[in-house]
Amino acid sequence: MSREGGASARFDVARFAELLRARRDEQHGAPAWGEPLTYGAETGSTNDDALAAARLGAASGSVFLAEHQSVGRGRRGRRWIAESGQSLLLSVLLRPAPSPAGSGPPQTGPLTLAIGLGVRAALAPYSAEALSVKWPNDVLAGRRKLAGILCESQLSGGRVDAVVIGIGINVGRQSFPPELAGDATSLADLSGRAHSREQLLLDVLTEVERRVLECERMGLELLLAEFRAHDALRDRQVFVSGARELAGVARGVDDQGQLLLETEGVTVVVNSGTVRWA
Repeated sequence: MSREGGASARFDVARFAELLRARRDEQHGAPAWGEPLTYGAETGSTNDDALAAARLGAASGSVFLAEHQSVGRGRRGRRWIAESGQSLLLSVLLRPAPSPAGSGPPQTGPLTLAIGLGVRAALAPYSAEALSVKWPNDVLAGRRKLAGILCESQLSGGRVDAVVIGIGINVGRQSFPPELAGDATSLADLSGRAHSREQLLLDVLTEVERRVLECERMGLELLLAEFRAHDALRDRQVFVSGARELAGVARGVDDQGQLLLETEGVTVVVNSGTVRWA
């Protein structure tokens, strides 16, 4: 561990496997995800690695992790910038259950909301500051971004064959580019100490898997209360960029996890877009 609160220089795959086995031995709350785990010092994008593995038949719950991504990306095509060894950069491959006949492909909106809540819950015990979720799934401390999530689907024969969950978490202290310096933070900055990335990964997989399974079984019904308790945007003036530019006051989410935006006296439903503070 770095004396300055940074992450370990190299992720210890064997240590993570030990922690995963120990939690499974406890027979309580252990994730099924995490095996196999594919690790590399550098890759283009862990999401691309997971999508390629999906085409070759990789199993649901497979995890792809790297110290550095040369073409890592966030939502809306933005680059994800992180110093090597100072973040958790991972993707999880999921094989969703087939949708009932005639219902169309499963919606990823509720899934992304569930993932954001899981990441927030996993990181909250490590932070001295309260963490929130900025719709649809960024994890924030105040207005500073701690973690980002990108979900991508792979279609086959008109159905969703695989969903890849890409997660980037700032763990150790790092030098963010000037344009991000005031908008990003890390667990080390929030706690003043170093953290085991192996334990963090285990906690993230545990909390995210729990909520994804709950979402698959029961929809968003039980998760909506959790989101509303940690909604970073509620009653805030915001701008939304998407199919069109909108400005208004965020009024939470509807029962499908879509953003409710009050603009010019009317509440509109936003199902995708990028939200900025006003």
